[in-house]
Amino acid sequence: MLLPFELDPQIIHHIIYSQAGSIGKAIIELLMNSVDASATAVRLTMSKDGFSCVDDGTGFASRDDVLRYFGRFGTPHQEGDATYGRFRLGRGQIMAHASTAWQSNRWQMIVNTRSMGYNYELEDLATVTPGCHITGSWYEPLTDAELMSAVQEVRDLVRYTPVRVELNGRLITRDPHAEKWDFEDEFAYYRAKEDGAVSIYNQGVLVRHDPGHFWGAGGLIVSKKAIALNVSRTEILRKTCPVWKSIAKQFGTLADAVAARLGDHRKTQARREKSARALLSGDPKIVHIYENEEVITILPGKHHITLSAFLHKSQWKHGGKITIVENGFDVPKGEAIAREGIAQVVHPQTLQRFGCYSPEDFRECLERIAHNIREDVANNGTQLWGVRALFIPELIDFATLREAFLERTRVISEKDVLDKETRRAWVALRWCIQQYAGACSGGEMYRDGRLRYNDEHKMHILLGESNTAEAWTDGKTYIAIDEKIVQRLKNEPLKTTAYIFGLVEHEVAHQGDSLDCGHDEAFYQRYHDISIRMSPERQRYIHMWLMKYTASMESEGKKASGKAWAERYLVDRAGSGRQKRGLSRVIDDVSSHPVVTSAVPEESMSFINSVNFRLVTAGLCPPPPDWSDVIEKARLVQLEMAEQHRLEMAEQHQQEAALQADQQAADDALYQEYQDELNTCRARYAALLGVEPTEISDDALNYIYHTTDSDESIRTAWAEKEWGQFYDPDYPDFHEAMEQQQADQVEDPRLRLDVALRDLVQTGETWWGLERNAAAAGFFRVEEYLQWRASEQQAN
Repeated sequence: MLLPFELDPQIIHHIIYSQAGSIGKAIIELLMNSVDASATAVRLTMSKDGFSCVDDGTGFASRDDVLRYFGRFGTPHQEGDATYGRFRLGRGQIMAHASTAWQSNRWQMIVNTRSMGYNYELEDLATVTPGCHITGSWYEPLTDAELMSAVQEVRDLVRYTPVRVELNGRLITRDPHAEKWDFEDEFAYYRAKEDGAVSIYNQGVLVRHDPGHFWGAGGLIVSKKAIALNVSRTEILRKTCPVWKSIAKQFGTLADAVAARLGDHRKTQARREKSARALLSGDPKIVHIYENEEVITILPGKHHITLSAFLHKSQWKHGGKITIVENGFDVPKGEAIAREGIAQVVHPQTLQRFGCYSPEDFRECLERIAHNIREDVANNGTQLWGVRALFIPELIDFATLREAFLERTRVISEKDVLDKETRRAWVALRWCIQQYAGACSGGEMYRDGRLRYNDEHKMHILLGESNTAEAWTDGKTYIAIDEKIVQRLKNEPLKTTAYIFGLVEHEVAHQGDSLDCGHDEAFYQRYHDISIRMSPERQRYIHMWLMKYTASMESEGKKASGKAWAERYLVDRAGSGRQKRGLSRVIDDVSSHPVVTSAVPEESMSFINSVNFRLVTAGLCPPPPDWSDVIEKARLVQLEMAEQHRLEMAEQHQQEAALQADQQAADDALYQEYQDELNTCRARYAALLGVEPTEISDDALNYIYHTTDSDESIRTAWAEKEWGQFYDPDYPDFHEAMEQQQADQVEDPRLRLDVALRDLVQTGETWWGLERNAAAAGFFRVEEYLQWRASEQQAN
């Protein structure tokens, strides 16, 4: 007996509401229907109360078409009769958001799922309405923000559609033929860029944005041919669509070319993410990526390094220990800890790059990568020195370091920390800086160019020591420069001096205490104005320092050598050469300027002591902790956290096992009840048929039990041996396959996955369900599907 399947009304509910995403997506479905109806133009209006969509397509040709194609969901298109449509489901999305009226030729269809349920009202029109005219009223009026968002979404989604689309009176579509592309072939238009997402348009309609790490570059793809998509049109069937395979191959070549143009000196974020994922997946070039691609970001300075350099640095410079900043708010404190050399500090961006949610996840990733590298070396003969000794660093808890790290700021005497030559350069520099800082802040100057002695803008320039700042000020009496910066004057005098002048401009722009303030928009505006306004004076004061510094060396009979001397004589020679030709000097002769010739006052120890007293009182100069003890404590805390995580996971697995055991017991009881009923039926069938119960096979019993409902149909099925047609004799392992499928539906899928992928499985998911979802998304392997799903969730 052959019986047709029936469609439950709840399936219509699912089609309308479960596939309904945003309002923009629902509107796009209407626009795609217009394209499928051979429309050349679509006029769309949207407001907070409703919308209208008018096209010049063919519309519905007959009343039967209305009944067949509008009143029935799932009627398939014939091959080639539609650009976008496949099963006529998309129109249901708008019905979840608005009550709608559809006018086409001589018919009007009214839909309101909230008042009419899953029915529609069909009316004949007195006059013909060409094409299709759809109006709707939102079930819930939109706010201004929701309307703006929906309008922008529609603009983005239909950018390259083959019909002319007007939205609220403005043309929003573009002709791809009129734009410049990096490459064009029979399948698509292509444009690649250094970074960002890859926007993919299926024949002009946006499907998705691939994260940059998929390709190692950003860009744009507009297909000319239809790309195979899932039912909701949100994902490409990448493994099965031949059009997409050709497009992906071509765009991959363009992305590689972009990376090649950048070279090794510049790596984009997309390239780093792609390299990180390649290390985890065991890419054939894994050793090259390990040694050459920057996949780790460390502090201070958000510095990008290779995994090889990271592991080497962790082992030999930081005692094999690393700490990871998990929260972006902790980056400034991480910068300070790293600057002090306390530990190897990893930027939180690294966790995101490797798809990790905790430091323990990152350490597991390092172990997987080390395993992948060893496998590559062993199986493919790739050369890598020290592969057997690949080092996995030990984690220490960042929160423990953060709590122990106290900001320490104090002022020190230049006599105590600077050698003679560095101090010579510094003394000359602090005198010039004092004058320059006063000029930057609007101080009053003498006629000879010096800052007035008692001017309120005259501040002491001091040498400081800080584990958090390169320079700071109280905004009134002093500016302090960290001694680690000043120490560089000995080897790089000119470069360091220019950097210190920039720090001074930064501190003056604060207009107050810089130790207890942030950087708002007003600060950046002041800093911008000072740096632009004072740029000529900055160069002049740097030259004054150069003259004063070299003059002090001349007075002691120092040999004319070094970068400072060379710079001074270069300027002098250029100035003399220009004067011989009747031109002005490159820079004014400041050798007799009072700032250059006047003596520099000695630093005031009483003032230094008073500043330090204020810093101690404010709690800014505490004694440093014993970092060896702190690091050991952080190590133990991290181990405790790892053990706690292990126990929680074990408890979770026990609970899941208990739930599975309970479910299995319930299934067993249900199955036994079912078997008892079958045995009862076997005896009844045997009596009816006049045979022994043992003569009725399991296949015959199951078939008769499930397909017959009368004594006559039982006798017919037995006489015709109909179960032989139902159970395929060429598939002898039918029962075994059914048992395997039932086992797949119960078994915990985590047991089939690597440790690193187990957390990607959601509670209640089965291996059978994951395989089904993977196939629907276009993946052959569940592992690939889980990684893709996790990246999608992270991106959203």
